[in-house]
Amino acid sequence: LNHKFVFKKIKMMKNKIIVSSADSNYFNLLKELHQSLYDLSILNEYKFAVLDTGLTLDQLSYLKDNSILVKKAIWNVSVPNYKIRGRDHLKTQVARAYLPEYFPNYKIYIWLDADLWVNDKNNFMLYEKGAVQNKLTITPQTDRSYIKSANIDWFFGLPKKIKTINYKNISRSISKKMARKYAFHATLNAGAFAISSDEKIWHCFQKNINLASKKGRIFGTDQVALALSVYEDNLPTQFLPAYCNWMCEFHLPLYDDKKKLFVEPYLPNESIALIHLAGLDDIRKNENILVEVKNLNGEIVKINLRYLEKNV
Repeated sequence: LNHKFVFKKIKMMKNKIIVSSADSNYFNLLKELHQSLYDLSILNEYKFAVLDTGLTLDQLSYLKDNSILVKKAIWNVSVPNYKIRGRDHLKTQVARAYLPEYFPNYKIYIWLDADLWVNDKNNFMLYEKGAVQNKLTITPQTDRSYIKSANIDWFFGLPKKIKTINYKNISRSISKKMARKYAFHATLNAGAFAISSDEKIWHCFQKNINLASKKGRIFGTDQVALALSVYEDNLPTQFLPAYCNWMCEFHLPLYDDKKKLFVEPYLPNESIALIHLAGLDDIRKNENILVEVKNLNGEIVKINLRYLEKNV
């Protein structure tokens, strides 16, 4: 009987984990992300964990009551205090490269920023499918819907200054020479990615996190490190389509009334895996804001981009 109990307990242990982070300001968004994972039964297979960057005692109690793992985020790299200036939430810019150290012994790790939520389970599971192949699985920040990929200042018909996310972040963190090399490469959105337990991938990511943080510019360190890992070190990678991590800031999605799902704006109107609210500060702060999107018939629908349908 005891042997059967042990076997059943081992069988029920989850070897895949989804990790996010939050401080007290992002707690409601974190709850909505967790609820979307729960409602789609993703948490039947995955453990959910949180890196704490400033949660209150009540918020920590809520996470504990819902069987969510919590670890206090630390500075996994050496950063001078005058560069940090009390911005503890930036810890996860580097901590996400050290997930196996925070939560050891999992086979699949998926990182999700708190301002994301799962809209469609099938397309979300592409992250796991790529990670199983021992490849960094991530969505480039580019799509036919996003239209504009760079800003350029012109001077008498000649480009005076080129502004891309890669150029800005890499020039400030590494060098202008390296920034020019990858200025027009697609930004790899660090808000969602999946990696197996493959040590080679994590070591490469960590090496570049350390390199990108040497000058003490922490914001954007994660995206710099990912860019260097993929483009400079040729890390094995699965690039997912934009509908796997949809940037609503760049283009609002459409809404499929029949499926009750957000979908990409152009044919084939694929269901969006993750709704990403980065850059939409008003919506992230206020859960009551409605936006006007079109349904598949071209009609205007007023809808909330937050995950509130289940009365979180």
